[in-house]
Parts: sequence; structure tokens; C-alpha cells
Amino acid sequence: METEFPLVLNCALVVSILLTTVLWEYSVLNKNYQSDFKMRSQRKIIGIFELINAIAWTLLLSFSNDIYKEIIFLILIFWTFPITELIMWFIYKKKKPFTLFIKDNELILNKRWTQKRNLTELTQIRFDRISKNLKLDFKSKSGISIKTTEYKTDEIQTLLGILIEKSENEVFIPNNYELKKNSC
Repeated sequence: METEFPLVLNCALVVSILLTTVLWEYSVLNKNYQSDFKMRSQRKIIGIFELINAIAWTLLLSFSNDIYKEIIFLILIFWTFPITELIMWFIYKKKKPFTLFIKDNELILNKRWTQKRNLTELTQIRFDRISKNLKLDFKSKSGISIKTTEYKTDEIQTLLGILIEKSENEVFIPNNYELKKNSC
């Protein structure tokens, strides 16, 4: 009994996974929310984790097996997310979609998964200097991370002002947040 998939099924699997990830990311461009304030993403940051994961699995599989023909499809599957992020990097650079919205007291972050949070429950604003992310903590739901390098600096400043104004708690701009004019 043969356990290998036919070549057609392997190709169809790789293409379907790639199309699914691209369309999943591309759906961000089609979503638009009515809002009082919205921010346009200037670029998409390419995740280093997916790239390292693909390289590691490629090296592991290529050195561990003598029959490279059988594992080429596994390697292609591991490379679908980095390829998708590279494709979306070009699309974001051209289209610059709106990805952050504020409607009344609701913050909407439109990424792969749409995240909605009530701004009155904002308890803390933190800034990670390594990843350049603003991390927002909330009372009842998990926190949200906003990549500041994807947006214009003046829009981030406006966002921080709105966050402080709408929160019912004592929140402030983090001490380690430094205002830099970026090239977006």
C-alpha cells in the first residue's frame, strides 16, 4: 500500500494554503468601519518569526532526509507564511489600508483577526523599545499591541491623546516612549 500523495494533490495543497493565507490577509483591505478617528497603515512589518521558522524547518528537513523529492512540498508549506507576508508587504505599500479605528469609545484593530476593545477600560499604555510596539492593557479583555512603525508619528501622537482622554483610569504616555519622525 502506497502512502505518498500524488503530485497533483501535493501541488493543490500548497497552492490552496498559499491562496488561503493571501486572501486571509487581503481581507483586511476590504473591511472599513464607520469611525470618528482612523489610521492608515503605511507599511506591513514582515514578521521575523515566520521567516526563522521556515528556514529552520527547511534546514532540518533537507539534512534529515535523503529523498528531497518527498519533502519539497513540506518545505513549500512552511514557506507559505513568509511568502504571504512578502506579497502583503508590497500590497500594503501601494494601497495603505486603514487598520485602526476609533468609534465612540471602541478601539478596532483590523488585522488578520479583528480586535475590538472598550477604551474606557484601558488601564495602562506601555511601550516596548525593542519591537517599537505600544501595548494597551484593558480590565476585562486581553491587551492589544500596536506596531508604531506601521503608522505616521503624528497619527500615533493623536491616538495617544485620544486613548488618554477616553480612558476612565489614570493612564499616561510611557516614559520610555520617544517621539521620532519616521519616514512613512
